[in-house]
Amino acid sequence: MFDLSAILVQVSYSLCEVFGLDPNEVDPSITVDGFEIPDPSTLTDPVAQQYAAFLRAAVPPIDPYYQFRKDLVRDIRYWWLTGEGDVLLLWGPTGSGKTSVFEQWCARLGIPLFMAKGHRRFEPMEAFGQFVGGENGTTPWVDGPVTLAARYGLPCIINEYDRIAADRTIVFNDVFEGRSFPIPGKSGEVVTPQPGFRVAITANTNLVEDLSGNYGTANTHDISILERIVALHVGYPSDDTEAKLLEKELEQFSDDLLSYWFDQEGIKISTPQGMKEGSAINRGEFIQGLLEVAKKIRAQSKDGGNTSDSALERTMSTRILRKWARHSVAQASAPEKLGLSALHLALKKYLSSLSTESTRIALHQAVENVFGVGEVVKP
Repeated sequence: MFDLSAILVQVSYSLCEVFGLDPNEVDPSITVDGFEIPDPSTLTDPVAQQYAAFLRAAVPPIDPYYQFRKDLVRDIRYWWLTGEGDVLLLWGPTGSGKTSVFEQWCARLGIPLFMAKGHRRFEPMEAFGQFVGGENGTTPWVDGPVTLAARYGLPCIINEYDRIAADRTIVFNDVFEGRSFPIPGKSGEVVTPQPGFRVAITANTNLVEDLSGNYGTANTHDISILERIVALHVGYPSDDTEAKLLEKELEQFSDDLLSYWFDQEGIKISTPQGMKEGSAINRGEFIQGLLEVAKKIRAQSKDGGNTSDSALERTMSTRILRKWARHSVAQASAPEKLGLSALHLALKKYLSSLSTESTRIALHQAVENVFGVGEVVKP
């Protein structure tokens, strides 16, 4: 294979700077290695240009709104430095940021990332590669994401791993051990992973049990797989982290627009200074109200650990929280023009319309309890 040392140029990044951590909490001198891949147009060798273009395209795009959590950065960095022989399991509830934390880790460090996705009918070729129809009747082999990552000495991630039936994950045993592995379907060809090859997997469960009862398609996995794994639970972010995320989501909207909408919507909210109404509410107080709704919904949900018969089958994930906030404000004219609450309209589009009727009622009730606004805005 082409010598990639001129393409994957190793660079040391300040942990604080690259992940936006507080230098008062994290030593600014701590570094982590990543890459700088040159622009293909600056290279003269056509082969080098090809590799550079391919690898640059495999680096995940940076999400400027993403907020890193100090504890997750610490644990991923520890695995990154010490755990080449272990598979990283990122597990937790829907929308808590399992995939995005690893994607953004690679994005900020300029690291190409190869991705596969698990599901009930998963086939080895989806991870390892297959023969495909080519020109003039040829059937060239195309490497899959796990094979590519091993050949290049780069990370790969297998999402929704617990959706793969346990008897279909046997193909990963040698891969997860870090050993040379045969490529299924390619006449016994063996790949020896290059230094730097790592595997991460994501799941809603810990591969052993589904405590929430909310993931009926998840599978329990064999102990032989579990002994190759280091597990990192990814719950929903802290209030402070989610508040920063919401500040980013809403920074495109002016204070004047928010004030106009608060008045038209008829929002009332309890603050430490007492009950406030309409344009008297500031941006930070509105964000705290959004977080309070999320907290109420999570406490009633199966994902939030509620085991009662009336527990909600849907929850307010961080992903949905961001969408709900942004699209509520984006529909700021709805109260005046339609006589409808923008808060409830956005909630319908991104959460409650995809819920059972009892859950739908509970979701909208949580919004009304915090913001004092029903689905129809009173004149």
